[in-house]
Amino acid sequence: MVANKPIKALIFSVSIGAGHDSVAKALAQALQEERPGSEVRIVNTFQYINRVLNKVVVESYMETLRFTPKVWGYLYDQAEDGDRLVDLGQILSKVLSPKLELLLKEFNPDVILTTHAFPTGMLAVLKRRGQMNIPLAATVTDFHVHSFWIHQGPDLYFIPAPDLAYPLLQNGISQDRIKPVGIPIRSQFREKIDPGRAKYELGLALLPTVLVMGGGLGLGRIEVITRELLDDSNFQVVVVAGKNKLLHDNLNQLHNPRLKVFGFVENMAQVMGACDMIISKPGGVTTAEILALGKPLVIYSSLPGQEDRNTDYLLNKGVAIKVRKLDMLIPEIVSLWHNPLRLKHMKEMAEQLGSPFSSKLVWDNLLPLLGE
Repeated sequence: MVANKPIKALIFSVSIGAGHDSVAKALAQALQEERPGSEVRIVNTFQYINRVLNKVVVESYMETLRFTPKVWGYLYDQAEDGDRLVDLGQILSKVLSPKLELLLKEFNPDVILTTHAFPTGMLAVLKRRGQMNIPLAATVTDFHVHSFWIHQGPDLYFIPAPDLAYPLLQNGISQDRIKPVGIPIRSQFREKIDPGRAKYELGLALLPTVLVMGGGLGLGRIEVITRELLDDSNFQVVVVAGKNKLLHDNLNQLHNPRLKVFGFVENMAQVMGACDMIISKPGGVTTAEILALGKPLVIYSSLPGQEDRNTDYLLNKGVAIKVRKLDMLIPEIVSLWHNPLRLKHMKEMAEQLGSPFSSKLVWDNLLPLLGE
């Protein structure tokens, strides 16, 4: 391949929540910054397979998370610890082979990346069978490598940290195929942000500020947490409601001068940078963004499954605290705020674990694979 030649990349994502698509977009952005003129196509895998299947899978998943999250946690644990009863990737790769071959022929990518375990398995099967010989890279989007991610087909695995390589190594993935680059995040998180300046630009007062968020869908007991913070503390509160319009409207009706409510924001690095600590669900991408900015994280309301695994990892690394009961939230936050030594430790550990240049590092590792 000619040096600095534009690259054609095909990225397979799954539009459940915002995380997997966010990683796909971050990778696309980083490639276009590195190689202007490059072409990227992001494929919503379930939507591509079948619109009805996409609707059933996404809605079933979201309903399970909202109403019976323990069921999801049980299924996640069983799939991790036991034999897979059904290898969906293997089944659907047979059905989809002709459709995928047409897509690959039409777009003719130089490289394929995945940001979800399902398309990773599906494409790994095609790769093993010799039905495609395009370089394939899997990008793990949580601080945990579930067994559904692990296949012999991918040429490279991008993982959040070196100590997460063990499951891959145990399953015969060689060390040279494992690249601990961090979870890919948008380039806006590379910038050092001055909290005072960010507060001023966002119209916030120069007060100790807590950000409350629940991912792109605004899940969790955000309204209750916000009311508690406003009633029982002196913190200024910023809320990112995401696509949850009801939450956004309810909080705006409080008309509290210490409250600032955003919907879905594009300048998330600036919003996070303005805040002194963050209360959030521990989604992989959100957490990676928080770590990149070196912010202390307070975890409340983690979902069973991948978020519980993220929580364990973050607590063990000393970058987060977890509050299990709502009535302990304010005391824990106040205690943390008045413990500068612990806050300093959490910030330093977050900066050590964070990877602001993760998206660029993916391409730094992929280009040699493409013959450059």
